[in-house]
Amino acid sequence: MAAAAGVMAILESTYNSLDLEAILELYADDARFSAHLFGLVGVDKTWIRAFYSDLIEYNENVEFVTRCVTGTPDLTVWECDVKWTARLPSTALGTVRGDKVVMRGVSLLSWREGYIVEQKDYFHIAQKG
Repeated sequence: MAAAAGVMAILESTYNSLDLEAILELYADDARFSAHLFGLVGVDKTWIRAFYSDLIEYNENVEFVTRCVTGTPDLTVWECDVKWTARLPSTALGTVRGDKVVMRGVSLLSWREGYIVEQKDYFHIAQKG
């Protein structure tokens, strides 16, 4: 779907900028976020800030790569890989400093007036080492 692909191009470009404020501008003030791999369910924008801040601060070479996208103006399914090199070990992910990590999964994004109001991430570690 062309509209979904256009939205995803904006998201991929924004996330890959690693500009925390630009990323947060994509979310409505009342947005909710779930990242099941990290034990986050229905957290608010303060937690969204902390999640992306940690991703950017504690890792290098962070890159979001779209694999597939589909959806409507209200709900988009974004299948992607998130790649990075770990700067610090993570017991939650079983990674050590220097590991090259590929996290693979989907984000379900609900939209309202051009902003993400709910994001549900379903990812797993596809590669590390």
